[in-house]
Amino acid sequence: MTKQRKLIIVLSVLGGIVLLVVIARLGSRSGGVQVETSQVEGRTIRSSILASGELQYKDPVELKPEVIGKISAIPVVEGQRVHKGQVVLRLDPILFQAQVAQQQAAMQQAQIAIQSQKLTVANLEQQYSRQQALFKQHLVDANSFDNLKNQLDLANSEMQAREQALQIAQAELTQSEQNLSKTVITSPLDGMITSLPVKVGETVITGTNIAGSTLMDIADPSEVLADVQVDEADIANVKLGEDANIDAVSFPDRTLHGKVQFVASSVTDTSSSLSASSASQGRTFEVKIAISDKDIGLLKPGMSSRAEIFTQSTPDTLAVPVQAILYENDPGSKNLEPTSGAYVYLVEDGKAKKTAVTTGVSSDTYQAVTSGLKKGDTVVSGSYQILHHMTDGAAVTAAPAAVTKSDAKKTP
Repeated sequence: MTKQRKLIIVLSVLGGIVLLVVIARLGSRSGGVQVETSQVEGRTIRSSILASGELQYKDPVELKPEVIGKISAIPVVEGQRVHKGQVVLRLDPILFQAQVAQQQAAMQQAQIAIQSQKLTVANLEQQYSRQQALFKQHLVDANSFDNLKNQLDLANSEMQAREQALQIAQAELTQSEQNLSKTVITSPLDGMITSLPVKVGETVITGTNIAGSTLMDIADPSEVLADVQVDEADIANVKLGEDANIDAVSFPDRTLHGKVQFVASSVTDTSSSLSASSASQGRTFEVKIAISDKDIGLLKPGMSSRAEIFTQSTPDTLAVPVQAILYENDPGSKNLEPTSGAYVYLVEDGKAKKTAVTTGVSSDTYQAVTSGLKKGDTVVSGSYQILHHMTDGAAVTAAPAAVTKSDAKKTP
């Protein structure tokens, strides 16, 4: 053991002795050391877990181009509200108009070719009818009659081919007209333009994730949710429909309310740059909380948020402040964390009586006690230094406890 460590231990022991002496002297002067006390009362305890993340719009729509073209007009601006069907962007239609005109001409040619072929077929059918009568009278030889019949069959086949060509021309015209219609982009919903990364004159492309592949984002600003990451140690306690409080970093004085809408069934993807060991140390699951408050106009997607998800509630249960609960430490353990044996100091006849208790659900401020105490009992709840150096049977003088903000609801 180093000299420095020995010195620290000696100073710690001396400090504890001095504190006990001070407590003893205070107790002898005033009839007991002055402590904060709290009454055992029925309260609603809400157990919760904390998670952090960011705010998002519910079901945002990302508009992407379906055809390649140059932007000719953007009649909206970022932040503008739009309605379903409203034109929000136009592409230069000249090339697509030319394609439509070309396909219209091709379709007309196919129709003319069919009309011409119909006349040819009708003429051959008339000749075939005449030759058939002459052939029966043996006035036409078999070769001539067979050649005419073959010509009629070929003409009918050509008619079918030209009808197929007309169908192809019609399909190509329909496709060209659809491509032309895609140069006018409209809003698919009532909402607000939340992102507009393109400008007039830029060329947009399809099917990629590079610049120019996204035209704009549209979302309903009245529907906001908190997308948070819950540690794997807590995710089993999170259920759909559970209440939650959300605090946005930008608005620290306002608490929003919501309900759990989505709980991921698999771990959140970690960055590929993280090593396997570091990723395994921080596994989280995505949880989405729909905000039920109506007045959320100031909230914006991307704002950092903190959520308190209430996982369990016990109404009208006996409870004491969490700081009043102490735990026995294992004398043989080097770990300073409490291990077992929950207890409180019950105030009886001006003395602190060490009393074993069984604890239940806890919140940030109150701990449920399922056995060992009864309603109306008085327990020592502070201060921290005095409470942790208290001894069984010590004389105490009760003082009013400090007023603290609590999330626990007192029940009558």
